[in-house]
Amino acid sequence: MFRRMPPIETDRERIAALAEQQRDETAAFRYYVEAIWFGERRSSAELDALVDRIAAGVIPSVDCTACANCCRAMPVGLVPADVTRLARGLSLTPEAVVARMVNRAAGARNGEWGVMCGPPCPLLRGNLCAAYPHRPGACRQYPFLTPDFLWLMEPILEGAGQCPIIFNVVERLKCALDW
Repeated sequence: MFRRMPPIETDRERIAALAEQQRDETAAFRYYVEAIWFGERRSSAELDALVDRIAAGVIPSVDCTACANCCRAMPVGLVPADVTRLARGLSLTPEAVVARMVNRAAGARNGEWGVMCGPPCPLLRGNLCAAYPHRPGACRQYPFLTPDFLWLMEPILEGAGQCPIIFNVVERLKCALDW
């Protein structure tokens, strides 16, 4: 018997509290999912398809501009193309973008070309990005649910307390898998 889908939760404080309360349960859920997929020899593409279906029902209900937790709390990995795009959008030289907004040393420690200075992101104005059309690729792709949900599950689940999309997708995935 499947559990009833919970209502979509968008309150940031409630999500943070619920994610903390459910930390052990969510860790156990990770192992449950891995056991199903590895034990039944199911493809990771099948899990990605399920996560994508669930996310398609969640994403329209979450207004990221009412949250912006990702911009406040998470480091943003950068590649040189991000700097070029930001420079064009901000009417700066790439060198000025690097000098003002990029931490190359922190990026090297993380095995990346660079990371945006912060958090919070220096482009965050209230809950909005000052360079939204020119934002880095990592920002464009967030919250990184698929492809490879199975292989990225640990960091995805860690982000459930900060991102309403991740939180709600994980809660619905628990129901879909009869957890």
